[in-house]
Amino acid sequence: MTGRNLYTILYIAAAAICVGISVYLSYFGYYSHLQELTLFFAVLLGILLFATDLMFRHYRLEGRGPWVPLAFFLVVVVFSWASNYNFLYTSFMERDVAERTVVEQFRLFRDDLTQTRRALAEHPVVAEVQEERRTLERELHNIQQQLTDPVRPGCGQRCRSHVAEIEALLGERVSDLAVPAVGASAEENEAWFERYREIVREAFVVGIDPTYHEVRALAEQIEALLAEHADPLAALRREYEERRRAVVETRDFAIIAELRNQSTEIERQANVLLPESLRVEHARIHSDLDQLGEIPLSIRDGFIERANPGVTAVTTLLALFVDFVPVLFAWLIFRPEPRRTPGRPGSRLSWRGRGRVATP
Repeated sequence: MTGRNLYTILYIAAAAICVGISVYLSYFGYYSHLQELTLFFAVLLGILLFATDLMFRHYRLEGRGPWVPLAFFLVVVVFSWASNYNFLYTSFMERDVAERTVVEQFRLFRDDLTQTRRALAEHPVVAEVQEERRTLERELHNIQQQLTDPVRPGCGQRCRSHVAEIEALLGERVSDLAVPAVGASAEENEAWFERYREIVREAFVVGIDPTYHEVRALAEQIEALLAEHADPLAALRREYEERRRAVVETRDFAIIAELRNQSTEIERQANVLLPESLRVEHARIHSDLDQLGEIPLSIRDGFIERANPGVTAVTTLLALFVDFVPVLFAWLIFRPEPRRTPGRPGSRLSWRGRGRVATP
């Protein structure tokens, strides 16, 4: 095998490998945009790159200017580089982008829920019920103090006034239990009070405005969500355990969609219950994870926000390397065969004509 044939085989093999890598990167780099059409577009880019590499080799051997194939190559390589860079950058920075985004969205989510919980606590019905509950417990305590007075145990006139206060608060007579007379035994007083307190508390709960129970239920739901979403990084780890190749299979992260849906639902329920002056407005849970794997996000994060300049530089070089190596290789190993113009003794060498491999 001659040196020329060996170099030609090596060149074809190198070009094929580089184009194959570029097709692979282009497929995953364009998948978020093109979906089912991605394979066809990636193969088309591969055919154009490989044909351009062969054309560049042919022009080089013929001694012709390489500007025509080089111009076409630069047009094709723009599309190839964009997808190559997108896939490589996303692969390197996916977890970094995900962590930054999830932490920020968790902060927004928890701030909004905390604000809503505070607004629910200020609801007029809640304040009214809490004040009535404090008054009720205070009157019950006074009754107990009167019943257990060591000097004069039992329920006298002052004790009965507290019973009347409780009935006025509840708006009804809550018990037909006989009130212990003055001088009743400690056992009688204690048994009556325990039964009376239980009946009063049950009557109070039954008489509470239903809005209060709705507000409390929503506040408890918020407490549960805050406890569930306390650690954004732990939630992200669970997300990665449940899914593979998120860049290809889906354009969204389930954790962000979950936060978005829960925040919207809490906001809706709260504003149904709250008066106009206390209405809440949650920030929209929206993140770049929705576009993770798309070219605009990768370019913005790498070149505009410059989250990690080192990764951007390495990714850019790798994305260009696989496309430019065949062209540089052809320029290095192929050159035209020097020939003299026939019939003109002493004429200068011309590089046009049959090509050769640039070997010693």
